[in-house]
Amino acid sequence: MTAAPIDLARKAAAQHLRESGFADEAQRVATGEGDDFMEVRLALALLKILQPESGPPVRRNGRRLVGEEC
Repeated sequence: MTAAPIDLARKAAAQHLRESGFADEAQRVATGEGDDFMEVRLALALLKILQPESGPPVRRNGRRLVGEEC
């Protein structure tokens, strides 16, 4: 079973906060108390961009953007 997007976002945001020296905030995010933190919202937005639920790959100027190394 795959993890829910919010769980992945929390994990990424907590890691980022911890590495940036914000251990207390990282703990709050990891336990689900900080879902309104900018880091969690940004991680969710990036997941949505990188893992579209359906439809063709996102393209710009004829180039595939989603899932492609830049």
